[in-house]
Amino acid sequence: MSSVTHWIGATLGGWARLALRFRKTVVAVAVVGAVLAVAYAAGRLGINTDTADLFADDLPWRRAFIEYRDDFPQRDRNLVIVVDAESSEAADRFASELLAALRARPDLYPAVFMPGEGEFFDRNGLLYLSVEELERLSDRLAEAQPLLGLLGERYDGAALLDVVARTLEADGADAELAPLHRELAAAFDAASRGANDPVSWRRLLTGQEEQGARRLILVQPRLDFSRVQPAAEAIAIIRAAAAALEAEMQTPVRVRLTGAVAMEHEELVTLRQGASFASIASFVLIGAIMFAALRSWRLLAIAVGTLLAGLSFTAALAAAVVGHLNLLSVAFAVLYVGLGSDYIIHLVLRAKELRAQGVASDDAIVDATREIGASLVICAVTTSAGFYAFMITSFEGVAELGLISGSGVFVSLFVAVGLVPALLGLLGRGGDALARRPWVDARALEPLVARPRLAVAVTAIVVLATFAALPWTSFDSNPVNLRDPSTESVSTLRELAADSEAPLLNLVAVAEDRAAARALARELEGLPTVREVLTVESLVPEDQDEKLVLLEDLALILGPGFADLERGAAEPDALRASIEALRAKLAAEHGAGGRALGAAIDAFRRALEAAPAQARADALARLETNLLGALPEELRRLEAALSARPFGVDDLPASLRERWIAPDGHELVEIVPREDVGQGEAARRFVASVKNVVPDVTGLPVVYQEASSTIVASFRQAFLCAAGALAAILWLSLRSGRDVALVLGPILLAAGATAGLTVYLGMPFNFANIIALPLLVGIGTDSGIHIVHRMQMGASRGERLFDTSTSHAVLASALTTVASFGNLAFSPHRGTASMGVLLTLGMTMMVAFALIFLPAVLALLERR
Repeated sequence: MSSVTHWIGATLGGWARLALRFRKTVVAVAVVGAVLAVAYAAGRLGINTDTADLFADDLPWRRAFIEYRDDFPQRDRNLVIVVDAESSEAADRFASELLAALRARPDLYPAVFMPGEGEFFDRNGLLYLSVEELERLSDRLAEAQPLLGLLGERYDGAALLDVVARTLEADGADAELAPLHRELAAAFDAASRGANDPVSWRRLLTGQEEQGARRLILVQPRLDFSRVQPAAEAIAIIRAAAAALEAEMQTPVRVRLTGAVAMEHEELVTLRQGASFASIASFVLIGAIMFAALRSWRLLAIAVGTLLAGLSFTAALAAAVVGHLNLLSVAFAVLYVGLGSDYIIHLVLRAKELRAQGVASDDAIVDATREIGASLVICAVTTSAGFYAFMITSFEGVAELGLISGSGVFVSLFVAVGLVPALLGLLGRGGDALARRPWVDARALEPLVARPRLAVAVTAIVVLATFAALPWTSFDSNPVNLRDPSTESVSTLRELAADSEAPLLNLVAVAEDRAAARALARELEGLPTVREVLTVESLVPEDQDEKLVLLEDLALILGPGFADLERGAAEPDALRASIEALRAKLAAEHGAGGRALGAAIDAFRRALEAAPAQARADALARLETNLLGALPEELRRLEAALSARPFGVDDLPASLRERWIAPDGHELVEIVPREDVGQGEAARRFVASVKNVVPDVTGLPVVYQEASSTIVASFRQAFLCAAGALAAILWLSLRSGRDVALVLGPILLAAGATAGLTVYLGMPFNFANIIALPLLVGIGTDSGIHIVHRMQMGASRGERLFDTSTSHAVLASALTTVASFGNLAFSPHRGTASMGVLLTLGMTMMVAFALIFLPAVLALLERR
């Protein structure tokens, strides 16, 4: 060791003696300071849960996204409400009422939009059909005109059933009327069960065989990023409104939320739930391990009290320097516990070791601080250098984590060497707690080092095998894969992506004007990864003149006033007579549709006969509603659609135009993928092909991939800078190239082996688990410094490493870190779980290299 380290040790030893002399004063000052620090942090330390602020705004991909967001702010941070109903009528009715409820709260929902909704589309909706589709619709409506004419004369359930009975006399009627028979059978079945299930007249009139109907509502909620869950209020109100509407609906409706806002909200809920369990489990496990290492409730109380004091000072420092915590820097508390306990354990165990050798308590405390003080300072400098290296990266979220955690390392050092001696002098004498040997005993590992050549050879095999896999390490760039797949938002997004109905997974480009947008669309449409390209001109249907002629002909066929149906008073006896007449007709009809309808009518008749008088009247009224309740609204929609007029881009509703045309004239080009881009390879192909045409294209798939590239580059840059800084600091402290290699070599090998093992385990790096790397390197470096320092000190004393407190402290520190993070492997949040697995795996490798490989190498060097 250099003269500097000797001076550091002597200085800290002098402080320890001074702290022992004024122990009560030191403890009182620390307690008052901690209380003031907590009060300051509580008043000044905020939270920023805006994930956009995790990256620097000057990154090219961030600039492109910000420009897009500024041009089209209503498209940013949208909740996607997915409404699924059994029929289009039910879906439209529910969506319309939900839209009205949300638009009544502009303070909470500045933008609410549903594609194809509103008076404009009610009038012009048929123009969006192709000519062939419109011709088929005209033919079907022409065939239905006699039925509509008869219902216009007499509009009630009995009249409908009478018309159906008469149509059965025609040849081939069963095949033609099969859809109507199915709808009527469903209406009778529902009435038998006491349920409302109106006939889908839209399905009958249009001939579209739909397995349910879906509507997507895009809502831009007002978010409060000063709260842990920024969208909590907005989502709660949506769910309450949807639940109230569902209770009033006659048919089942399923409402789900997805989109980036919903996924982040549910992710925070999952993280909080997992954190509750993890916090309790970590507290219990860390307490048990530290008690096993310290063998005293008093010493455990000293350790916990020191950690809490240091944590309060670090929080106050974060409030003063940064002012807020982000979704990454909020982890500083866990990192602090993992690193801060290291200094306390080493200091207390060395004091226990000296006390066991017969040194007086106060002298043992002073000598322990003096002997390992230099190592603690070097560890603090090297570990903080690793964290501070993140401050030079463009990943601002982890840069803030690096600043807070790096500063917290020095806080933990100062608190440990400043407070622990005073607390030991004040509380550590009961039963002479310092004299008890720890239960955490590293001597169990000594047989593995008894044959150092074999230990080094086995390590070399492990290193070669794991390093060979390093070229195949990967980074999962899709943060959706980190979330609990069973949550509503994730499962719904994947369902939409599989059906190509996930607008948030489309790419977008901003064109200078309409001509540029048109040219860009033509170029993108030829890409094999693109299903379609949408611009504002895509909202204007083609062949309008030809379609309008078809609509005019259809209006003549249906005649004026075909939608003016006046519901007559329900006559139960007439309805029952019509039911009996229809059943008699069906008895002679042998088609499948007729048999199903006959069976449904028989079931309804049996239910009717078994019911009391009032229940029979209710059942007949319910059947009447099921048969004709949805027809008037559908005919009114059709009547409005027959009044369509030609239109262009300028005639589109303002709420729709502003989603495609910015105030400065920029126009949006939206690119829809051909494949399910919820899968990594498909997303990479999609983004790469579009980027070849539009380098500044943006959208969530681009953001996910570019964010992952930024993170990987940031960690690579930080790792190289940290490695250089560590080597320089160790050289200045140890003044020996061999000692620097002995400290850094095993750590770098362990880190590389850990990365290689992720390939064999099929566990890629991701946005969550990559944060574990600085902790692993920091603790690993600390372990190497302590071991090399102790073996240097013990060489003249004939000590064996595994008999010393240093080996026990290294093992105990590793166990506390595993206890802090290992239980996260059981979290429902996949990212958190992968972090727990990686930390457990990495700490196992670090301990193996620090307590097996490094002592074996030192033993071989000693023999030489």
